[in-house]
Amino acid sequence: MLLAIDTSSRCGGMALADTDGTVVEARLWRTRVNHTAQLMPAVASVLQTHGLQVAHLTGVAVALGPGPFSALRVGVSAAKGLAMAAGLPIVGIDTLALEAGRHLKADGIAVAWLDAGRNEVAAAWFGGDGKRIQEDAIAPPESLLSEDATSTVPYTYCGEAVFGRQDNIRSFASGHGVEPGRAIVAPWTPADRLWELASVGVQRVALGELSDLSTLQPYYLRMPSIGAPKQRDQVVQGKPAAARP
Repeated sequence: MLLAIDTSSRCGGMALADTDGTVVEARLWRTRVNHTAQLMPAVASVLQTHGLQVAHLTGVAVALGPGPFSALRVGVSAAKGLAMAAGLPIVGIDTLALEAGRHLKADGIAVAWLDAGRNEVAAAWFGGDGKRIQEDAIAPPESLLSEDATSTVPYTYCGEAVFGRQDNIRSFASGHGVEPGRAIVAPWTPADRLWELASVGVQRVALGELSDLSTLQPYYLRMPSIGAPKQRDQVVQGKPAAARP
């Protein structure tokens, strides 16, 4: 079985998935801190319930963010530690791609949003094949919606940061002449992201599409404000990309 770990936001979780990607057990929680108190006890409890040790796992999949610095470090560090200790393959997947995964359409664009603080969201745009079609961005929601409104292609807005802004997105679309059905707001639950992580993780392990344990790091759209200069750059496929104003 594969272990999936997600600490991308205050909504965190872990899951065990069978070789066909089916989640056999999961734990979900919401934390006010950084998941330290919840993650490893949940992993230990679930493994014990199924009579498993870490060495029995087929691999580890971890959500890389973007998200809060400390929270991501907890999840990624735990995943790397488990993989290293037991010699397991590891797969890191960025959370924006996970949010979009269930909403990809051949004739439309999936736009995944995650909260980035400062009344801004981190956004990524995906075509029907799951590939990014432009640079990721951090910006106020209204700015992103204004640019999307100029397109004639249907947009499906998805992800945790969309959940609390459903009415705002619909109102913006209506007030800016966006045709009905061209700005779709997808439902969201914390389980959706975790299930997608488990499913994609199983697939990538089976295909040998693994991450390098020594270089795997969280995906930060913003660097932490403590101990480093403030930056607004992000990294997409290894290359810096300036955030949209």
